[in-house]
Amino acid sequence: MEEVKKIPFAKPFFGGPLGREQIAKRIELHLAMVEEHDARSSNGENCRKLEEQVAKISGADYGISCSSCTQAMTVMLGASAGRKIRRCMTQSFTWDSTVIASNIQGYELMALDVDYDSWSVKHYPQNSQPTIALAVDTFGNDDNPTSDVSIFYDRAHSLGVKFRQLGMMSAISFSRSKIITAEEGGMILTNIKRHVPANEKARDLMSRMPEMDAIMALHNLRYLDELLGWKKDCYNAYKLAFPGFQFQECKNTNHQVIGMLVDSHEQQQAIMANPDVEFKAYYEPMHLKYKGNIKLPVTEDIARRIICLPSWYKVDRQKVIETVKKVIEK
Repeated sequence: MEEVKKIPFAKPFFGGPLGREQIAKRIELHLAMVEEHDARSSNGENCRKLEEQVAKISGADYGISCSSCTQAMTVMLGASAGRKIRRCMTQSFTWDSTVIASNIQGYELMALDVDYDSWSVKHYPQNSQPTIALAVDTFGNDDNPTSDVSIFYDRAHSLGVKFRQLGMMSAISFSRSKIITAEEGGMILTNIKRHVPANEKARDLMSRMPEMDAIMALHNLRYLDELLGWKKDCYNAYKLAFPGFQFQECKNTNHQVIGMLVDSHEQQQAIMANPDVEFKAYYEPMHLKYKGNIKLPVTEDIARRIICLPSWYKVDRQKVIETVKKVIEK
C-alpha cells in the first residue's frame, strides 16, 4: 500500500507547472553572465527590477532589497531610527525576528498586549524614554495602528498588500513559507527619500540579496493575483467550515497565515497531534520567552488556543477541514 504523505503546513510556490525549469534556465543564463563578468552575483539588475515591482505593488516610492526580512529590519532600525533611541515597543505576539532586530540595535524591548479582533496592537503610546514602535502586521493583515512615537513595521507576511501607511520604514519577506518566495530575501519599503541613501549603504555592507533569489521572486510575482485569490478562498472556506471558532478580523490583508481560536488549549494540542496534517500554533509569546515577569492576558490566551491552517497553493482544503473536524467531534 502506498504511504499517504502528511500534508505540510507550508509549501513554496515555484510559478506554474514549468516554473522550476523556467527559473533554473534563467539562473543558468545569469550565472553564465556572472562568469563572463557581465553581471553581478548579488545586488544587481534583477534586484533593481524586484525593488521597482514590489514597491509599486505595496504603495511605496522606494524599495531596498536585502538578504532576509530579519536583516531588513536590522538595517532600517539602525539606519533610520536615530542614535538617541533607547526603547522599542512591539507586540509580544510575534516571531523571533522582531526581537532579534531590536536586540541587535541595543534597544530595551517593551512587549504590549494585542486585541481579540485583529490579534495586533491598536495604539503605541508615548514613553518616558526615547522610544520607537515596531508594529507587526499579524499574519499579513495591515491593521493600521495609531502611534504617538515614530513607527516602523515588521510586515514579513504582507507581500501583496497595498499599505495604507508605511511609517518610517517597513520590512517584508520572501522566505520559502511566504506567498511569493525567493527561497530567502527581504525588502525595506519607504516613502521617505532622505532615508534611502543610509539604508542602501548599510544594505550594501551587510545584507545584499543574491541575484538568483531575485530571479526566482520576479518569476513568482507574475502569479501574485492568482495566489492572493487562492488565499482568500482558503480563508472563506475555513471560516465557513468552522463557524463556532473565532477567526482574525481582517480589513486589508493577503491572508498569508490563516488562524482560528479553538475552544481550549487541550483541543489545540489534540489538533496539533494528528498524524495527517501539519498545523502550527503561531506564536509563542515573546514576553514568556524573554520577559517572564509580565502578564499579557489576551496574547497568552490567543497563543494557547490558536490553530493555523495550511493554505499553500492547491492544498487539499477538504482534507484539512475533515482532519480538524475528526478531532473536535470526538
